[in-house]
Amino acid sequence: MAKKDRHILAKEQRIGAFILFGIFLIIWLTIALWPSKEPELQAPQEPVMRTWEQRKDSMRRADSLRYAQWAKEREQRYDSFRIVDSMRRDEWKRERQQAYDSFRIADSLWRDSVGWHYARHIKKDTILDLNHTDTAELQFIRGIGRFTAIQIIQYREQLGGYSNPVQLTDEALSKLRLDTLLHHFTADSKDVQTIPVNRSSAERLQRHPYIRYQQAKSIYSLRRKRTRLNGIEDLQELPDFDEKELERLVPYLSFE
Repeated sequence: MAKKDRHILAKEQRIGAFILFGIFLIIWLTIALWPSKEPELQAPQEPVMRTWEQRKDSMRRADSLRYAQWAKEREQRYDSFRIVDSMRRDEWKRERQQAYDSFRIADSLWRDSVGWHYARHIKKDTILDLNHTDTAELQFIRGIGRFTAIQIIQYREQLGGYSNPVQLTDEALSKLRLDTLLHHFTADSKDVQTIPVNRSSAERLQRHPYIRYQQAKSIYSLRRKRTRLNGIEDLQELPDFDEKELERLVPYLSFE
């Protein structure tokens, strides 16, 4: 009987061990095969060094913008300075040229007033034909030096000849101040070289001191429109001329 009980006990122990092993296996499989939740990844905290680099980048960008603005303003100031300096330099050159011209005229007048170089030849009653005189003869008159004489001859060539001594007071010779010397001169309009209006281009007309560029274009256009101009009266239709301008042009235009 005792032997039979030991056999039954051993069998129950084995059954209990298998049950425990089964339970342990089930628990282990459950733990091993049960889907586990992945741990949430926490955002890494920004290190202090990275924050400092960003601040440095911001500072560099700000400095770059400030430098660009400063360079732009400096360039604008420099351009303004260059413009002002150029204007001042041009004004100084113009004033210097005017002073030099005035000095030459004053020097020429002074030389003649004291009889410099021509003391033996000066005559108070000298009368010269403006269209048949030269610079040496002009200097016989007190108040006219070499520079003034050259200006008078050059203006005669531009006009094509003087038609009246009063032309010595034209704007081109206004600096010479020859008003008090007109009684020393004569001029005949017959000696004037005329411009053939019906055969001249606008450029040829414009070269005359009494005809401006717009006036030359108006004359040329009117001639092409009418084919031929017959007299100074035809030019009275042009709004570019006034009565005084046409009057002084009469000796210099021919309508052949």
